[in-house]
Amino acid sequence: MSSRSSSFEARLFLLREMVIRDIRARYAGSSLGILWAFAQPLLWMALYTAVFGLILRAPLEQGFANFPEFLMAGLLPWMAFNEGVSRSATALTDNASMVKKTVFPLETLVLSVVLAAVVNEVIALSIYAAFVGLLGHLSVPWLLLLVPTLLAQVLLTFGLGCLAATLTTFLRDTVHVLGIALTVLFYATPIVYPSSLVPPSFRPILRANPLTHLTEWYRSAFTLHAAPPASSVLFVAVCALLSAFLGLALFHRARPHFADVI
Repeated sequence: MSSRSSSFEARLFLLREMVIRDIRARYAGSSLGILWAFAQPLLWMALYTAVFGLILRAPLEQGFANFPEFLMAGLLPWMAFNEGVSRSATALTDNASMVKKTVFPLETLVLSVVLAAVVNEVIALSIYAAFVGLLGHLSVPWLLLLVPTLLAQVLLTFGLGCLAATLTTFLRDTVHVLGIALTVLFYATPIVYPSSLVPPSFRPILRANPLTHLTEWYRSAFTLHAAPPASSVLFVAVCALLSAFLGLALFHRARPHFADVI
């Protein structure tokens, strides 16, 4: 029992150190440092607000004071998801020497990338929460909804990250296909537009996207203060668990061959 406990603690320590290393490496040598965690979302907010809020004048869902409040609740999680999946795709190939020469749980390379992206998201969400608070919409108890939301997001991202890392190791073109797929998925998620704009015939496709539900959960936690329907909770839970299980299973099945093809 003690050996299992020490093994778990060692893995947890390794994961923590890799997440810290990833965050430090990202901002090493930059003049703004960790402030880039705020600068990048603000840049995208300004761009999408100009295009969709001012030029195209996309309507807001009821309950939001302005377009940035509506946008950032979906954009910040998307940025973490996108970064987690896209960087996971090259997590093995970027660390080829570790894969070939070091014996450790290789899935830690994927999980550390996913968690580092979530840490950046949480930092940005803290600023967004202050913004929502200034608008008078923030309710601290409703922020507890972020706990299951972030957990589901991590499981979903980790599973897809394992899948992307496995495929990229054997087929390097996966990175290019993944970039296109993520772009399509971004516009298939109601981030820059309300779901009410989607024609009824296409709404089942929208609801089949778990990121649609997660986006709604974030907006509920910060502004709308409405509990997600039981069907939404069940659907996201199943998608997140299946993603993590199937992605990790494929990863472990292919692991003996990674060192040979990387």
